[in-house]
Amino acid sequence: MNIERLKLKGLLSESKQKLKKLDADSAGLIILIRTYISPYEDDLTTLEIDKALQAIERLKSNIEAMKELKTKIKHLEEDLG
Repeated sequence: MNIERLKLKGLLSESKQKLKKLDADSAGLIILIRTYISPYEDDLTTLEIDKALQAIERLKSNIEAMKELKTKIKHLEEDLG
């Protein structure tokens, strides 16, 4: 096995780990957002909209990064055969 192939495998493994981390973080953010914006709250003025917005922006950033990683992983897997 040549060095270039080993580097690609390492990069693939690293990308998959990043994807898993982002996925877990995103799942937690979804739960957090639901606690900030509870559909069962009677008094809507008590909802923590600013905190929810920050979490949503982070979730959006995670999802964009996940899309890029999935594309990168697909190309790496194709290159490795």
